[in-house]
Amino acid sequence: MTATASALLSLALAGAGPVVELPGGWRHPVASELEDPLRDDSPSRYTQATADFNGDGIDDTALLLKSRTRSAEALWVRLSDGADGIRWLKPMEIDWEGPDAGVAMAIEVQAPGVIAYGCFDGIEDCDFGPVEERPKLKLSEPSLLYFRPGSAASLYFWSHSRQRFLRVWLSD
Repeated sequence: MTATASALLSLALAGAGPVVELPGGWRHPVASELEDPLRDDSPSRYTQATADFNGDGIDDTALLLKSRTRSAEALWVRLSDGADGIRWLKPMEIDWEGPDAGVAMAIEVQAPGVIAYGCFDGIEDCDFGPVEERPKLKLSEPSLLYFRPGSAASLYFWSHSRQRFLRVWLSD
């Protein structure tokens, strides 16, 4: 990603309103951290996804951000609380134990619908057999596909009863 593309991504996040302030200690990835050619078919290089994840009628924005102080990356969601305003949630953080690397994970919006999954996060016995035999989720709002290009994939969806994102694994 060129410096110009990175600047345009930052402007796109700002939209027509004020610049979006990121969570403290976190920054947007730089071009050298997003060089994987598998990212080429996404304008945001799979680092931004916008949809109404919690069904309140207001778009939310998910971002993959890098730590300013550690070799870490995290999935952050700028979630609208309707009349209560906006809050940042961090459903996932990866702390790499070596030298700082590029961004490993990717995100994109998954449309509402029926999703076959292997297991919920934290369950050891996952069923990644034929899709038609897997358990299914029926989601009425968009969700967030979280994946490593060419590798494992999971899905974060908003749970109205728990008021937080839950994760299911789609592949291992």
